[in-house]
Amino acid sequence: MLLAALTACGVAPHVAPLEPVPKAPLARPTRATVQLGCIGHPRIDVWERRLRERHGRTGIPTATAEREAEYLPRLQPLVAAGGLPRGLALLPVIESGFRPRARGRAGEGGLWQLRPATARRFGLIVTHQKDERFVPERATRAAVRYLAYLHARYRDWPLALAAYNAGEGRIDRALARRPRASFWELAHAGLVPRRSRQYVPRFLALVRLNEPGARDPPSTRVARRGE
Repeated sequence: MLLAALTACGVAPHVAPLEPVPKAPLARPTRATVQLGCIGHPRIDVWERRLRERHGRTGIPTATAEREAEYLPRLQPLVAAGGLPRGLALLPVIESGFRPRARGRAGEGGLWQLRPATARRFGLIVTHQKDERFVPERATRAAVRYLAYLHARYRDWPLALAAYNAGEGRIDRALARRPRASFWELAHAGLVPRRSRQYVPRFLALVRLNEPGARDPPSTRVARRGE
């Protein structure tokens, strides 16, 4: 009860929406377990309304929700064990619709839609004979390691999620042009791909709809730059 009260959106310390922080690639993660549903921005509000209108209270399509009920309880402990926000276990809603055998057009595979090179980089076997991207628990551990790395690199969850979607190179090039910009500033300037400009607020809205303690009125939420 006390822990829930301390982490609720309404009592989180205020951080100015666009306050810059020094970018420190490969730095140790900073408050990596912050509730993702507490991150506030008008783009997230738009997606929250859109998801509610399309899919009801949780914002998750019915077919995906049935698969989510099977896999989410298995993935959340693995995400939490990696020191990351439990809300990240919802990422397969967007990546694969919680289909463990899903394949993408650019070679992505599994619940987390990892590319072969990324999967190998974070400990999975990917060969013609064996592809661990399609083993939910193993793929989740690799995705957790990758997301932890991205958060350590960018010290910011919206930027980390954008890098997961678009690749580190795209985000690094954007930050080279605007070194202290937030994801929202980069998105507004058109410096990140359009799909990432939608991907990040859509996912954060999805988490907001499904993360306990994050369903406060929008006026009580805070926009965060450095988490």
